[in-house]
Amino acid sequence: MSANPSPDQSGSYRVIGTRPIRKDDTLKVTGQAIYGVDVRQPDMLYGAVLRSPHAHARILAIDARQALALEGVRAVITAADLPDISEKIAASGDWGASLRYQNDNVLARDKVLYYGHAVAAVAATSPHIAAEALGLIHVDYEILPAVLDVQQAMAEQAPFCMLICARMSLD
Repeated sequence: MSANPSPDQSGSYRVIGTRPIRKDDTLKVTGQAIYGVDVRQPDMLYGAVLRSPHAHARILAIDARQALALEGVRAVITAADLPDISEKIAASGDWGASLRYQNDNVLARDKVLYYGHAVAAVAATSPHIAAEALGLIHVDYEILPAVLDVQQAMAEQAPFCMLICARMSLD
C-alpha cells in the first residue's frame, strides 16, 4: 500500500516534499517499460483516420469501396455510419453544447470545418494496411471560402457568422 498523502497524527504530511522511490524508473530509463502502444493481442485491429486537406469544404461524396476491398481491412466508417443527431443543446458545465456540432466534429458529415477534420476511419489487421487503405478512400470536396484571420471572422458575411445568424433567425 502506498504512503497516505493526508496528514498523520502530528499534522505533518508524509509524502509531500519527499522523494518517493519510483519502482518503474529503471524500466523507463532503460527502455524496458511496457506502455499501451507496446501491447499486442491476437486478432488485434489497428486504426487510422483520414483527415481533410482543406480548411473549409463541402463533402460531395466519399468512396471507400477500394479501401474495403483491400485484404486486411475490416471496416471503414464515415459520418453516414453514425447516428444523425438533431440540433439539440445539452448542458455542459456552465455552457450549453450543441450535440449536433459535437457529433459532426467526430467525423465530418456535410462539411469539413478545419484543416485536419476527420472524414473517415479505417480498422485493419496492421498499421501499414490501415495507412494504405486511407490512400484508397476518395473524397470529392467542393472547396469553400475559409476564414483565415480575425478581421474576416468579424465580417458580417463570414461563413460561421452566416451559419449562426441563420440559426438565430429560426428561433
